[in-house]
Amino acid sequence: MNKPLMTVLALLSLSSSAMAEDKLVVDLSKMTCRELIKLDIQDFAGITMWLSGYYNASVRNTVIDLYQFAGAAKSVKDYCQTSPQATVMSAAERALGIKMPKPR
Repeated sequence: MNKPLMTVLALLSLSSSAMAEDKLVVDLSKMTCRELIKLDIQDFAGITMWLSGYYNASVRNTVIDLYQFAGAAKSVKDYCQTSPQATVMSAAERALGIKMPKPR
């Protein structure tokens, strides 16, 4: 392969990964269950970890039980399977019996 073509391919790969990263910026007050259940395991874990931190910060809890967290994430996912139109935050409230703090 010639150098100009390799350079163009390298630049395209960089720009496509930058575009992919842009797509991962979400407003969780608007994210639906349908969107959540389509995520890969890594992104799902990131979203549910964020939800846990958001809720636990509001109740000033600094302790995390990883077994409880895994169970809570599964409960939210199970709820989302049956209510794909719900927002993720409302799904967490209903599935876990909690009250999420209001978005700013």
